[in-house]
Amino acid sequence: MDIDGFWAIIEGSGRGTEPVERGKWIERALAGLSVEDLVDFQDHLDEQMSRVCGDLMGEAATLILCGCGDDSFCRFQAWLVGLGRETLDRVADDPDLLADEPEVRRLAERHPRDWTNEEYPWFEELEFVAVHEYERRELDTDSIYDALRARDDADTTPRRDREADDRDPDEALPRLTAMFGGRMWD
Repeated sequence: MDIDGFWAIIEGSGRGTEPVERGKWIERALAGLSVEDLVDFQDHLDEQMSRVCGDLMGEAATLILCGCGDDSFCRFQAWLVGLGRETLDRVADDPDLLADEPEVRRLAERHPRDWTNEEYPWFEELEFVAVHEYERRELDTDSIYDALRARDDADTTPRRDREADDRDPDEALPRLTAMFGGRMWD
C-alpha cells in the first residue's frame, strides 16, 4: 500500500463521523488487505503521526484539551490524521492553523465536560485498528511492531528526524491561545 492508498482509507472513513463508527469502517477496509499492506498501513499511520509530534503541537493539544498527557497526545495525533491529508499537511508545521478547523472552533465555544464523545479530539480507534487486525490474523500482539522493526532494519533510507521547535508557544500559537488559553473552568 502506498501513501495514497493509506489516505484513501482514512478519508473514505468519513471525517465528522463518530470515531467508533469510523474505526469499524477502517477495520472492515483493513480486513480485506494482505498482511504486507496491513503493515504498510501501520507504517504510514506512524509516519503521519510523527509529523505532528513536536513540542509546539503538544502545546496546541494542551491548550485545546485543557491539559494533555502522553496517551492523550497520541490520541490527539491520531485525531489530526483523521482530519485528512490536506488538514494534516497544513497544520503539521503550523499548529496555530488548527484555529481554522470547524471542529476546533466548536470545541472552543464550550466547556470540555460538555463535549460529546463524537467531537472529542481523540481517535484512539485509529491508533490501534491495524494492530488489532494484525493480532487477529497472527495471534501475537507484538507481531506488527516486530514486522515494522524488521522493515526499519532492512531499510537503509534514513528517516527524517523531527526538528525540535523551540518557539515560544505564546508567540507561535496566538490564535489557539486566544481561543483556549484564557479559559477558567469551575
